[in-house]
Amino acid sequence: MKPIWGALAGLALGSGAMCAHADAYLSLGYGHHEQDDRFFGGDRFDTGDVIVKLGGLVNRWFGVELRAGTTADSNKDDLRGLPGVEGEYRMRYFYGAYARLNWANSSFITPYVIGGYTQAKEELKVDNVGSEDDKWHDTSYGAGLDFGLARHFGVNVEYMFYRDKDNVTIKGPSASAVWKF
Repeated sequence: MKPIWGALAGLALGSGAMCAHADAYLSLGYGHHEQDDRFFGGDRFDTGDVIVKLGGLVNRWFGVELRAGTTADSNKDDLRGLPGVEGEYRMRYFYGAYARLNWANSSFITPYVIGGYTQAKEELKVDNVGSEDDKWHDTSYGAGLDFGLARHFGVNVEYMFYRDKDNVTIKGPSASAVWKF
């Protein structure tokens, strides 16, 4: 586990130094994430997550990014096999470090692919019983589009696979407002 923290710290320090010399950005967005249902008896369920990203472009083709998020719109439903007992699922937090490969071009739209590592803590609260926490980590990947609307402002749309292991997939689209500095 210590090598993971060391790698994240190295990426954070590297991206901080890079941001001083490259095209850096900060974004705030919302993701609509779908995951395999382990709790409620359906096939899948959705959550809404707030996502903050800090990143920068090393050059036109390559960038790094740190992101963190939490669930803003949790999933509440009766638990599987326990009619009348309601549970509530949320990601308490998730964070990660990622590398981006951009398709640099002369238009205001920049397509990219992204990959990296995500760590998270999820929680299931059960009425009148308590809550159970679980931590997970996985390699994450996705693709997106950056729309440069002004010199210091843009929007971003993305589809990300945050988790795909232990028979659980957490994936979905997100949209963000981006401030470039």
